[in-house]
Amino acid sequence: MKIKDYHILIDEISTIDLEADSIADSRRILAELNQREMILKDLKKGILNDIQNIKLEFMEMKQKINMDFAEGRSPGIVSRVRGKSKVKELKKLEKKRYETLESYYDVKYVIDDLLVQIQEAKEPLNDYIKKRLFGV
Repeated sequence: MKIKDYHILIDEISTIDLEADSIADSRRILAELNQREMILKDLKKGILNDIQNIKLEFMEMKQKINMDFAEGRSPGIVSRVRGKSKVKELKKLEKKRYETLESYYDVKYVIDDLLVQIQEAKEPLNDYIKKRLFGV
């Protein structure tokens, strides 16, 4: 999934009204929070899978660069020039890898934060229901 898709889904999930005036409202909100929690857990699995795939893809690209230079397919006659251009290509690839992974890790952090917020939002609702039903 693309990073934009994650952002769109997170925006949809993160907006919820937590005001409960009755036990029914509390139960409805709890059900909605549970549903959103499951969606966020699925998103977290997806983003971790995407991160692994990106790492694998960049490892394959790095291996291809190393193989190309080892087989002499690189431009240049002198080995110093080949080595220098190989280093430049590897640095450029590493920079691109870092930038790509950084955005995915940011989304993972937001998902983790939302999961914590959902857990914190459930506690007062559960307490409200217990207090109203059992007078505890």
